[in-house]
Amino acid sequence: MLRRLALFLCLAATPALAEDIACPDLSIAQPVGDCPSEEQLKYSYAGYCSDDARMYDKDGGNTCVTLDDFKKLKNHALWEAGDFQGYLHCGRSPEQTRALKLTGMKVAPAGKLTRVVCDYEGGAMMVLRTRRACVITGDKAVCD
Repeated sequence: MLRRLALFLCLAATPALAEDIACPDLSIAQPVGDCPSEEQLKYSYAGYCSDDARMYDKDGGNTCVTLDDFKKLKNHALWEAGDFQGYLHCGRSPEQTRALKLTGMKVAPAGKLTRVVCDYEGGAMMVLRTRRACVITGDKAVCD
């Protein structure tokens, strides 16, 4: 019993090691959900952009001008690459999505969480959420 307590106290006193986190290569990314069908998008467009659109459309009125404008906002599916997730646009084929190149990385606080955000060509983003504090160092995030 005393040994277990001593071991626990030693482990609790050991500082956590910092971890380097790199943005994922999208070639390993996999879709988690399906893209919405054309019928689902039209149905959502009719409901979202109906007479009550003024209650929802807070971006200056660009979302509900046409169905194509609406699709820019809503035609996405969830993708995962390791611990990273992102809603990527369904206007690209899976092959085109997996070929997107990394353009930047940033760290953004989000309440008690930290978001490690990886930006890719075409406005695609993959995000890792963690409770650890992170800073960008070179091409990686260092989280402690």
